[in-house]
Amino acid sequence: MTGNRGARIACTTAAALILASGCGTNERNESAPAPTTQDREVLYSNVWSADPGVDLFSRGAELVRASYEAGGYTAFVGLENSYPGFGRAVGGEAHHGDPDIEHFMTSLEAENDTHAWGTSFAHITAYQSTEISLSATVCNYYLFPDKGANISLNPLKMAFSIELERTGDDAGKAGIPDTDPARQDPRAHRVPTWNVFEGWKITKLHYLRQLNGDIIPQGCTDWWRQQFPNFRPNAGGNLVPPPGFEPPTMPVAVQYPEWIGPANAE
Repeated sequence: MTGNRGARIACTTAAALILASGCGTNERNESAPAPTTQDREVLYSNVWSADPGVDLFSRGAELVRASYEAGGYTAFVGLENSYPGFGRAVGGEAHHGDPDIEHFMTSLEAENDTHAWGTSFAHITAYQSTEISLSATVCNYYLFPDKGANISLNPLKMAFSIELERTGDDAGKAGIPDTDPARQDPRAHRVPTWNVFEGWKITKLHYLRQLNGDIIPQGCTDWWRQQFPNFRPNAGGNLVPPPGFEPPTMPVAVQYPEWIGPANAE
């Protein structure tokens, strides 16, 4: 495809991560729980990694992954059509300017009408958990199948702060683990068919805006450096590509970890 097509894809996908500004209150519009049966077409995939010592298949990491993925998916399909249970867990649609929950990740109406082919690489860092709470930062960048602009790489600065609090009697069990990152499990659904958020509420789903004083954890920078060792910090401290850099391309990867089923489905 053409470079213009690649640029449009990059901008369309990144639009799900670009923030609306403005004033608003902290009140929420409660929404009905999302449907529990959905296999909607999703043209992009998420490929996850985590800091050493963080188990991607643990209940806590599962909740972080689901929160981030559901927020991104909501930008394409609207809150009530997102991951089952997400609308209730996030407390409904956030208002513009909410300091903790991004409106574009909880909007009742789809903010983007076109999915984009691509792979979202996401990394969990600054992970902390107790029996009743979770917090982490998710760092991110995209790669696309076609040549063109890729604003997620210049500079590397897409990062989200995520926090959850337990509301149930126990933390719940993580779903069936994905044992093969290169192979699609025939049992898997691109969108989970069960409420991954059962027993938890999301208290923060916030894009880190450095211009507003938000700080991106060192774990993100360390991970980005591993992925792009020839990038160098600019005056603002963000990693930027060298002169003449052309964004790499790749086919859409298999989702990892996949949403195979709840723990009791094996």
